[in-house]
Amino acid sequence: MRFTRRARLFVALLGIGVVGRAPIDASDDLLEPTNYAAGEIVRTPVVLLRGSAPASATDVLLTNESSRRDSRELRGLAHKGRYLALAELVPGDNRLLLKCGASERRISLVYRPQTNSRVVRCIYLTDSTGDTAYQSQRADEVQNYVGKLDTSMKLLQCFTAERMHDLGFGRVTFCLELDANGKVDVHLLKGERPAAEEYGPDDQAWWRRVADLVHRKLPHPSAKNVVVAAYTRFDPATRKVYGHTALGGGDLGLFGSAGMFAWPTRLQDVFPTFADTTPIDGTRVHDDSVGRSTVWGLASTTLGAVLHETGHAFGLPHTTHPLDIMTRGFDRLNRVFSLVEPPPKSGGAMREFTLDEAGQFAPVSAACLKASRWFALDDVAVADASPPTVEFDDDGGAVIRSDTGLRYLGLLRRGDAVDFRSYWDASTPAPREAKLSPGDLAPAGGPIEEVRAVDALGVTTTERVVRPARFVRAWRFSKESKPWTDPSRFVELDLKQIDRLAVSTNAQRLVASTSAYVDFLPRFDRSQNVAAYAARTVVVPAPTKVRLLTGSDDALRVWIAGALVQQKLTMRGARPDEESVEVSLVKGRNIVFVEVSQGSGGWGLYLRFESLEGAPLHLTDDGDLIPTR
Repeated sequence: MRFTRRARLFVALLGIGVVGRAPIDASDDLLEPTNYAAGEIVRTPVVLLRGSAPASATDVLLTNESSRRDSRELRGLAHKGRYLALAELVPGDNRLLLKCGASERRISLVYRPQTNSRVVRCIYLTDSTGDTAYQSQRADEVQNYVGKLDTSMKLLQCFTAERMHDLGFGRVTFCLELDANGKVDVHLLKGERPAAEEYGPDDQAWWRRVADLVHRKLPHPSAKNVVVAAYTRFDPATRKVYGHTALGGGDLGLFGSAGMFAWPTRLQDVFPTFADTTPIDGTRVHDDSVGRSTVWGLASTTLGAVLHETGHAFGLPHTTHPLDIMTRGFDRLNRVFSLVEPPPKSGGAMREFTLDEAGQFAPVSAACLKASRWFALDDVAVADASPPTVEFDDDGGAVIRSDTGLRYLGLLRRGDAVDFRSYWDASTPAPREAKLSPGDLAPAGGPIEEVRAVDALGVTTTERVVRPARFVRAWRFSKESKPWTDPSRFVELDLKQIDRLAVSTNAQRLVASTSAYVDFLPRFDRSQNVAAYAARTVVVPAPTKVRLLTGSDDALRVWIAGALVQQKLTMRGARPDEESVEVSLVKGRNIVFVEVSQGSGGWGLYLRFESLEGAPLHLTDDGDLIPTR
């Protein structure tokens, strides 16, 4: 990116009297970084230095005397006695020289590259033509997608490390794939359809299509994939943007390239980019800058969105913290790489801010990332251990256990992480058990709906808050199972086979589960591509109608008294009350017969009854359906 005249003017104005803090007086600590110590070992190739500068300075020059790369010299910002400087490090010792006018300071940092085999991969996706061009409002766009992705991914990695450090978690961050020259390995992936066909699906369907393509063409069992689509296009005639999204989860974050032209191409461009007030022409390109309509605003929002959706791929939910990357705090990513914020296109004054007002990972998100396997700086052998367990009691509390120790407990309401417990005291081992009281799960702000537990190996369990007594926990399991080799179809059973299986299953002994979730894995020898069966008898004194609520991993069918009342052909994780249906029970005995089909991974069932008015019902061991609290 060229340093535009408007951006040069803005950077020059940084030293002119702007309302805000008083300048920092010169001292013996001038240019000494305040966030790094001499000789410190760092694990990321790009670092952001902060410190004090002469009060009148508008920039600083950082030279890595140990490097021969084109990033050897990088010009940083200075404003009212403060400075920011980026440095790209080479493996081993790095001798850094900071200069500002007559002042200079040397500092040595040791770069030791990360060794975690769990990586974040960067993938640039074209349509079937292989065209790598992205849309831009600049007539002289160089079309250097490799440079933009290399710079931006390093910037997001650096941002994460610095903000984790600011919270006291150390500079932990995700690991990037780097080549021998320290460049991000940008994978070029050619799609299987022309762009016009890629514009058809909704975002979810497009995400699934891309995930399938990545898994087939670029398989990697330990990668989170950041995929940017080259073929995103804004149509000026219709004012619609095609092939554009920001959607993350599982092992994939998918993004359109509509704002990529605003991203920095080199590290030298980072500070000028976030100072660039060039207007975005909303008649020519998609303006995804939340109304700021400037290059700096577009770069901040779209790069922040990449980090937000990658956070979802790491398992982070949304939060309620206004500046969290997992909310709209990602719009303020620019403030970490700025000393004052330029005005939006609509005008106004430059804005001064504190670091606390910049985009960040809120503690509830950062503590979860700290526990993630993808945030281990070095490869860690994963022991063969069971995942954490979350067991709820009928009084409204819970006990969380882990053989390897607990590192994080997150409490979620309506999909947002609203509270947490973190276990990182170096003086004590990670606890193997933690308890949540009824008050913890029903605070003043509203009941907690999910509990997430992460153990010392980074293994995560998320459970929906339930009252176990409301669920059918005791079942009779079949002695036989059926192959389920085609997940697009249920196992073929005729009415006679169903009746025979139901009767034989209902003759087995009753096996009780301590939790609301009924785990099929310990009950059957085969655990993949199989369907298995369980049964219970429900006794009512008169014909009655009730509501049946279910959730399964994976596909589910339910018969009551021989009639099919519920079916869900899907591959999913089990969650309580995923579907519900009104069912009729006859007077006397009713056999409830379930089929749970298993692809791979977890395998189990949630099932309960309630009245049509919503009152929970409890099934006793004798089969009586009675009200419960």
